Amino acid sequence: MIRKVITNDYTAKIISVILALIVWVQVFNDKNPLERRIFAVDVVPKEVSEEIIIVSTDPPKVNVTFEGRARTLDEIDEESLKAVANLSEAGEGMFTAELSVDAPYGVKIVEINPQLVSFHVDVMSAADIGVAIEALGYPHEDFEKGEPIPSTGTVRVTGPKRLVERVKYVQGIVDISGAREAITSVVKLSARDGAGNEVSGVSIEPNQVHVTVPLNSLPPSKIVPVQAVVGGTPKAGFAVGPVSASPAQVKIRAPEPVLRNIGHISTKPIDVTGKDSTFLHQATLDLPQGVTVQDGRVLITVEIVEDITTKTYEGVIVQLESPPVGYAWEIDPAIVDVDITGRSDILDKIAKDDITVYIDAYGRTEGTADLVVAYRIRTPEGTDPDMLQVDIKPARVKLTLTKR
Repeated sequence: MIRKVITNDYTAKIISVILALIVWVQVFNDKNPLERRIFAVDVVPKEVSEEIIIVSTDPPKVNVTFEGRARTLDEIDEESLKAVANLSEAGEGMFTAELSVDAPYGVKIVEINPQLVSFHVDVMSAADIGVAIEALGYPHEDFEKGEPIPSTGTVRVTGPKRLVERVKYVQGIVDISGAREAITSVVKLSARDGAGNEVSGVSIEPNQVHVTVPLNSLPPSKIVPVQAVVGGTPKAGFAVGPVSASPAQVKIRAPEPVLRNIGHISTKPIDVTGKDSTFLHQATLDLPQGVTVQDGRVLITVEIVEDITTKTYEGVIVQLESPPVGYAWEIDPAIVDVDITGRSDILDKIAKDDITVYIDAYGRTEGTADLVVAYRIRTPEGTDPDMLQVDIKPARVKLTLTKR
């Protein structure tokens, strides 16, 4: 009887423990449920050869889905997670690798998205490239720069093959502005492509050089005026007016004996043939042998003006218009000279016979009158008579009328 009671008591205790465990598990699951979470994980290449350069990774991060208890997932450091790609077999060009991720303790990997990642792979390359030195600015006006001399003519350029192949020269820049003696300087170098653009992403060894820029003394100088030379004939009726140069003076250089005998510098002839208006001309200086100038061109303004002249027509007979009937008449003087001022090409076409000078006797009676001499001129077609200035000498004559 006692054994039966004890046995029944153990059974009840075991059942109680089992029930307690079930309750505890249920409570634990409610407070720490099983979950899935997505983590953004960096893609990390491994087994990369020293000769390999990774240009780009696509994509650089992937989404990894983990499954585990909430508290365990809470403890995961996202920064410490890595999606590893094996690049041991990668070569130049595009390479695709499968990713693997080490799951933290207590969780499992559900998905890696995407599973495959593409790498743009290049190989290391090196080349010996020539050094080109550019001198900026101008030395003092009494000097000219010589060819820059670098301490080495070539340097070693190393980097991705695609970039090294773009490098055509290595450039250094030295400023010689206002220099009066040779410049010596340490110059930093940069890689350049064929268009002069900098190529970044490569290393240069050495990355700087010593540069010497020699300066050469120039001959003595002298400032002289510019004399414009014109040739040819303008259009009929026009002439060459004032001619000016800009600059009006230039600085020339020559050995002292040559310089001493130069008072001006002429331009090469400027053709004015057929011109009828003012024009500009970029003229070249006509430099004597042994003479130099910094800029051998000047801007010449050639003014083309009307060729105004005066032509005298002598002995033109004074005509009487509207003579009164029944009167004899006498004009004193009977002839005059006519001066016409105008464009030369117009005057060349006007003959003495084209000129009529006259006095008008309309309404006059017997006696003597002092009258102004009038004129008519037959001008070339298309010419306005008002363009001409007419001067009659004498301007007045005497008209005497006598009854018959």
